[in-house]
Amino acid sequence: MNHTAQLASALDEAIRLRRAGNAAGALALAEAHAAATDAGAPFLAIAGLAALELGDGARALSHLEPLARLRPQDAEIRADYAKALLAAGRENDALALSAGSQDPAPARIEAWICQQRGALREAIDAYARVLTAEPQDAASWNNLGNIHVSLGHVDPAIRAFEQAITYMPNEPGMYLNLADVLRRADIGHARLKVARDAAAIAPDNRAVQTELAMALAHNEELDEAIAVLEAAVAKWPDFGESHLELGRLYEATNRTEALAAFLASLDPAACPPEVAFLHAWLAQREGRFEDAARHAEAIPATINPIRREALIGNIAERLGDAPRAFAAFAAMNAAAIADAPPRSGPNFREALEADLARWTPEWAASWTPPVPVTDGTPRDPVFLVGFPRSGTTLLDTMLMGLPELCVLEERPMVAEVARLVGNADIAALAPAQIAGLRDAYFSVASSHGWDRNRWLVDKHPLNMARVPLILRLFPKARFILAERHPADAVLSCFMANFTLNYAMRSFTELDEAARTYDAVFRAWNRAAELFAPAAHTVRYERLVEDPRGELQPLVEWLDLAWDDRLLAHEETARTRTRVRTASYAQIGEKLYTRARGRWRRYADQLAPVMPILAPWAERMGYAD
Repeated sequence: MNHTAQLASALDEAIRLRRAGNAAGALALAEAHAAATDAGAPFLAIAGLAALELGDGARALSHLEPLARLRPQDAEIRADYAKALLAAGRENDALALSAGSQDPAPARIEAWICQQRGALREAIDAYARVLTAEPQDAASWNNLGNIHVSLGHVDPAIRAFEQAITYMPNEPGMYLNLADVLRRADIGHARLKVARDAAAIAPDNRAVQTELAMALAHNEELDEAIAVLEAAVAKWPDFGESHLELGRLYEATNRTEALAAFLASLDPAACPPEVAFLHAWLAQREGRFEDAARHAEAIPATINPIRREALIGNIAERLGDAPRAFAAFAAMNAAAIADAPPRSGPNFREALEADLARWTPEWAASWTPPVPVTDGTPRDPVFLVGFPRSGTTLLDTMLMGLPELCVLEERPMVAEVARLVGNADIAALAPAQIAGLRDAYFSVASSHGWDRNRWLVDKHPLNMARVPLILRLFPKARFILAERHPADAVLSCFMANFTLNYAMRSFTELDEAARTYDAVFRAWNRAAELFAPAAHTVRYERLVEDPRGELQPLVEWLDLAWDDRLLAHEETARTRTRVRTASYAQIGEKLYTRARGRWRRYADQLAPVMPILAPWAERMGYAD
């Protein structure tokens, strides 16, 4: 056999060995014939690639570097050379070699390096070049989605993950990435669909089953969520995220006894430090605050910092340690912002202030006539409003004791109407448009359980900033305004672990929370001046001190008869479905006054915002 035939035979064998997964054998054979010549070039290529597969970057570079000099115009060889540079730790050289390339392989390397370095705009540009050439590259779509998530670009992230799933439909990790961005964006229905799709392709994946349960919980399918987690815990008994989420759901649904039994069933010796999170929750719910603090301090950093700091803050608050509590709540809010960066555009307060600028007497006078109410038309609703954490959940639970009322808690009826209106001027709505919007409102209410034979009470605190829109549809609407000392309301919002939707993001900073309070009450008072809605105020401090004395005038104002079930709020709380607000843990307790005047203990922390809040406290008649 001549030399040429020998080389051809050796090359065929090296290729066969590499394809068979024997990278070490391929490397040894290729290195025996590798040389920076035309005849030796194929062996340099095989040796370089085999060394890369073995994780030996320096050895790969010793072959691919001379090959790249020998074949400088070969894009595939340049890409392999860049991979070797990267594997050998020469990241700057790899980036210089691949930067700006229109070929997908080097562009992919450029994108990855830029992504790792935090040069995200450059990474987006490089991935765009990759995907222009290879639109079916699921991994690059997935990486692009992760970049958009870190930049707070929700819609582009969703599109990127959807593309990744399209081209790699059997990879559960991509479904989990999409589900997570939908969680951050508070798009519950889509999150649940993605989680169900993931469970269909990966029924034996623990992370997928846990995500399915949390997506179910996001959509208020709580019994099914708990069932999924209980099955996961039975299938994978070693302590993990499914255990944490099951315990947390027991607590969030006020199933304290179930949480206690669940913890008692666990083997302490087999549980990692993360179990302290659940023990702290249980101790807090049982009123054992010293024990709760001890457990809370043992919670490791692996627990979501939002949850960890919220728990530590609540325990410190109950123990009277205001500085520790405030520091924990500040850390909770910082972690929440880091987890869900804001979208671009005006925030809730800025958008409301833009609306306020349009609410003028001339605008109000320009309204077209209201729609006449005909027989059979549902009665205009009662709207229970107030700044968040002003006692609206306690009040709505009490009102559930009146059989004539059907109370819906924080459902999106008005939000759906606002979506349908869009940027149209509500002053110019035609009668047919108003009638259609009313129908849409009641249709959404029915889908959320409204009994049409009872008077609808729409409880959504920040609807107090939408009074003109509400009155445009419902001229005879009644408003119950829950009122609380401004400093207590704002402080309580800052301390609450809200899901960060568009409005709740306002409460992650104390200054923004106070400015939002000011804007919301200016909106309420401007609407009252322009339209004089039928309204009745219920003050939180009086309600917890003398519930009958505060509720009796409200019942009379509603033209209803007194019912002692109004005062049985603990019993009502036990029979209602999950409380959808941050008050879920308190609403089943006996009335307490410990939160009244709480702001005084935090006077030092609140001092910077009191110039915003004090005028409102004085206007409402609060002393000092």
